[in-house]
Amino acid sequence: MNIEVRFFSRSGNTKKVADAIAKAAGLQAKDCGMPISEQVDVLFLGGSVYGGGIDKSLREFIENLDQKNIKCAALFGTSAIAKNPYKEMEKMLLQKNIPIAQQRFYCRGAFTIMHRGRPNAADLKQAAEFAVNVINSL
Repeated sequence: MNIEVRFFSRSGNTKKVADAIAKAAGLQAKDCGMPISEQVDVLFLGGSVYGGGIDKSLREFIENLDQKNIKCAALFGTSAIAKNPYKEMEKMLLQKNIPIAQQRFYCRGAFTIMHRGRPNAADLKQAAEFAVNVINSL
């Protein structure tokens, strides 16, 4: 099974989650600046909401995905305020006819004085469990 983990993270919160997911899958997470050029059974894709939407680089990554190369996307995210950081990712993927796993992972991320220490060890353990559950469901 070919698995990839891509993410965008300004503060490092989403990167921590991406690294936990990748470790559980036995691989290394990569920034969304690294394109996908081969077929992938599961693409774990993560980001956060910045000023009401996902970052431009994550948006461009999704726009450049070839639907023939992605069998399934599994979404994850962090945020300090928004409770659904993957809504925009989901919409873009569906427009490209890329199937999305029903399971998603979300946790709070630290921002200034809000949610200090997040994602914490429990969050990262849940992220790893999310990855294993998605992989086992395919």
